[in-house]
Amino acid sequence: MTPRTLLLVTFALAAPAAAAVVVGCNVSAISTDDVSGHPTVDAAYDPGMADGGAGSDGGTNTDPASNHIGSPLCNVSHTSCNPDVLTTAQDCLLAPDGGPYSSTGGYDNAPLACHVPPSSGAAVDAGSPVCTPAGTGADGARCSTSTDCAPRYECVGAGTEGTCRRYCCSGNVECGTSEFCDIQPMAVASTTDVPVCIPISPDGGCRLLDDASCPSHETCAVVREDGSTSCVAVGAAKVGDPCDEEHCGPDLVCLGTPGNRRCYQLCHTADPAAACSATQTCKGGLPLFPDSSVGICQ
Repeated sequence: MTPRTLLLVTFALAAPAAAAVVVGCNVSAISTDDVSGHPTVDAAYDPGMADGGAGSDGGTNTDPASNHIGSPLCNVSHTSCNPDVLTTAQDCLLAPDGGPYSSTGGYDNAPLACHVPPSSGAAVDAGSPVCTPAGTGADGARCSTSTDCAPRYECVGAGTEGTCRRYCCSGNVECGTSEFCDIQPMAVASTTDVPVCIPISPDGGCRLLDDASCPSHETCAVVREDGSTSCVAVGAAKVGDPCDEEHCGPDLVCLGTPGNRRCYQLCHTADPAAACSATQTCKGGLPLFPDSSVGICQ
């Protein structure tokens, strides 16, 4: 089947090269204002174009070697189903119960789900999403397997204590305004991470560069294009490391175009020397950093 084109809103920061802000999977595009040097809203990136590149505003994908659509964790190709998109038995050529498809079965419009297949954790095991029977569990429902959840939802968490959460292979555009797209392990395979919509931390998020505003195993990061923040799991990725498939370390944010994201250092604009190198400055500004005292080293 040919997946429907989906919009991925992208925040890119330029200076000197374009980049984008994401936590897990959410992305937005901004550029540097020529006058103030502050980030300003600029463009959008559309991962569903057949050439893998053109955005709705004429922007292009800077990673033409990539053959996936949206998050690389989803490994969506132009010939596979897409977990973000509602699919039917006719789309998947599969019966609703997972059996062989029949054109005379009378179930062409029956909804099926599309799931990232579990793996052992090895990169060579990555496979394209597959069609499966669909469950009924919506956001927040308890689950133990992927098929307990409704179409476009995945069972994430710890085994039988899993929770159905909305897939967001295309980023925050798939999530509600009080959610953000983040990396979570599948309940049926803790070594397989997928991007799903997670509620923003209660009480209006957290405070950037404030270790006390999140639990010890989490860090505060920008999670939406309006500058919303939330506590996210601390990962192993360091400054300059790829972060499409791994969380960044404490006090870092994930920036870049899909498939080419890197971790950047958060900093205090009043004291950039405390975090930035001698060749960098601390740059903040709206909409990504409503707090003018915080930015990133560029």
